[in-house]
Amino acid sequence: MEIGERIRQRRQKLGWSQDRLAAEVCRAAGVTAGTLGRQEIYRWEKGKRTPREWLSFIAKALGTTQDELTSPDPTTAYGLSLSGIWHSHYTYESTARGAISRHHHVVILQNGSQLSAESLPNSNDSPVSLTLTMRGPIGTGTWIEHTAVAGYYQGAVYHGALQVIVDPTGRSMAGKWVGFDKEFRVDSGPWNLDLVDTATDAATRQQYDLSPLTAEVD
Repeated sequence: MEIGERIRQRRQKLGWSQDRLAAEVCRAAGVTAGTLGRQEIYRWEKGKRTPREWLSFIAKALGTTQDELTSPDPTTAYGLSLSGIWHSHYTYESTARGAISRHHHVVILQNGSQLSAESLPNSNDSPVSLTLTMRGPIGTGTWIEHTAVAGYYQGAVYHGALQVIVDPTGRSMAGKWVGFDKEFRVDSGPWNLDLVDTATDAATRQQYDLSPLTAEVD
């Protein structure tokens, strides 16, 4: 979230007009009323100008701190957008078959601190979906897997919890899943996601609508 938007939100929370905020900032700065006007507040809020030398006085008038007006949004990972096409891969232990790894191309869409992910149809015959809430670089949420009807698990649906940590570059996430298995025992294992493409438009989705393993071979 930009500085101007944070100023606007705090101003509106106080029920102030732009004229009122201008007057309060002048008071906080100890300058004559009218030195700062509504038009300047408007320009700040629209991102047309940056307050700079006025920032400490704006924070004081709004009852907040400069850091709260300028720091990256604490509910998102390093202030980065995580939307894009990701290579999702997780591992679980099958009683009959040993360690199994599943690979999908998933589309992640970010809305504030909320992430939602859906696997592309042809990337795996057992589709997965994820929902995560970000608190800084930590994502916590749930997963669902619909196994292939013709596969080993015969269309069974599994679900559980997931927690991941986003790399500072915003290009990878690593964590663990927890959930129940075929014998209804609670298991856990690694889950990793690696960014493939930042675009999510229809053409990009079509490009990656195939197994990530096939894409790596190509």
